[in-house]
Amino acid sequence: MKEVLSQNNVRFVYIDITSSMGYLRQFLKVRDNYPAFEEVRKESRVGLPTLFVDDTPYLVDGPEHVLRLIDELKLTEQN
Repeated sequence: MKEVLSQNNVRFVYIDITSSMGYLRQFLKVRDNYPAFEEVRKESRVGLPTLFVDDTPYLVDGPEHVLRLIDELKLTEQN
């Protein structure tokens, strides 16, 4: 996902939720409370990778999906 975002000039902050307990807790709080993760919770999945845009989570399903999100959400920086 990081590579696709970078290759398409999308500014982003990458957070490795395994790097700190605080990041993991923040993610799990979102995952356990946002409706977008309902299916993930039902299937006892983690819900990664996830892309957050303006505090809205998008569950990512491969590079092609990232490209569609970049286009649909107009995430490419204009130079």
